[in-house]
Parts: sequence; C-alpha cells; structure tokens
Amino acid sequence: MLKLKRIDNMDILTPNVQRLVDFYHGTLGLGFFLPYQPEEQWAAIEMGNVTLYIFRTEDATPVERRTAVNLKDKPGFDSFAFEVENLDDAIRALDGKVQWVTDEPIEWQHPNGTHYRYRPMFDPDGNMLYVTEPHKVAA
Repeated sequence: MLKLKRIDNMDILTPNVQRLVDFYHGTLGLGFFLPYQPEEQWAAIEMGNVTLYIFRTEDATPVERRTAVNLKDKPGFDSFAFEVENLDDAIRALDGKVQWVTDEPIEWQHPNGTHYRYRPMFDPDGNMLYVTEPHKVAA
C-alpha cells in the first residue's frame, strides 16, 4: 500500500527567477535550501518543511490571478499559506512591500471551534499566498 509522507517541494515557473528570489528571499526573508547561483536560472527556497523551487520558463504569459473567494475562481491550484504567530504584526511588517488581495484580514471558523485569521497577497508574478494565524482546537 502506498503511504505518502509529507509535501517535500513545490515548483513555480517564472520568466524572471530573480524577481521571485527577491520576493521570497528578500521581502519574505526565507532562506535558501540549496546555494543560489543566479546564472543557473533556478532557486530552492526553504519554506519550513517544504522547499519552493523557482524555475525559469520562456513563456511570459501572465499568471491568472486568483481572488480570495474560492467559489468565483477557476479550478486548479489556488494558493499556499505561511503560518505566523501574530497576523497583525505580520501585516505591519509586510505593508508597503507586498500587494494585498483584500483590504482587511479575513476570518473563518469551523463549527468545532478551530478558526483562522488570514490575509492573502500576490507574489510579483501574481501567484497568491497567505499569511495566516491559526487557532486550532485539539481533536
């Protein structure tokens, strides 16, 4: 029987690797998983327990931007989220450095009491990601 363990890595294709390196490494402060050599046209960014690989593509077609309303978006990969200790502190640290998708944070609550506060943003290519403050209820 197949037993999947965890997500190891994710890939983003971009016509401008440096622009995304500047965002994920420079703006968000994420480290490199492997040494970055710009002339190789790829990067491996450490995102906690997942590695984000940024690879160059020759296709410069813009990414179709998602919204914060899942019911309105086309099927397919939507976003990923970074957990933060305090959402308000994260927003203050990122204000003026990122393009927010919504004007204010969003709150969501499950009937069991687990709830999230989060705010979506776009990376420079238009991929959507979130900063989220989870409040999980033990099962």
